[in-house]
Amino acid sequence: MSDAGKRCDCGEALEKLYDFLDGELPGATRDEIGAHLERCRACWPQFNFERLFLDRLAAAGECCEPCPELAERIRAVLDLEGSERS
Repeated sequence: MSDAGKRCDCGEALEKLYDFLDGELPGATRDEIGAHLERCRACWPQFNFERLFLDRLAAAGECCEPCPELAERIRAVLDLEGSERS
C-alpha cells in the first residue's frame, strides 16, 4: 500500500493529536488522522476531551486579561533569562 493510501493506527493518531487539533499537520497526514479519529471508537474519547479542553482554554483566554503587574513580572523574568544566556 502506498503512503497516500496508508491508514494510521491509534498510537500514531494520538501521538499527532495536538498537531492535528492545532492545524499543524500537512494535508495528507491531516486527512489520515482525521479519518482515523472519525471512525475509531477507542480514540474518540481522547480526541473529544482534548478538542473541548482546547476550545474552553481558548474561550477563557478571550475573556481574561492578565493584570499589568503580572505581565511586567513575566517580561522581567524573560529578560533575565535572556541576559543569562548571552
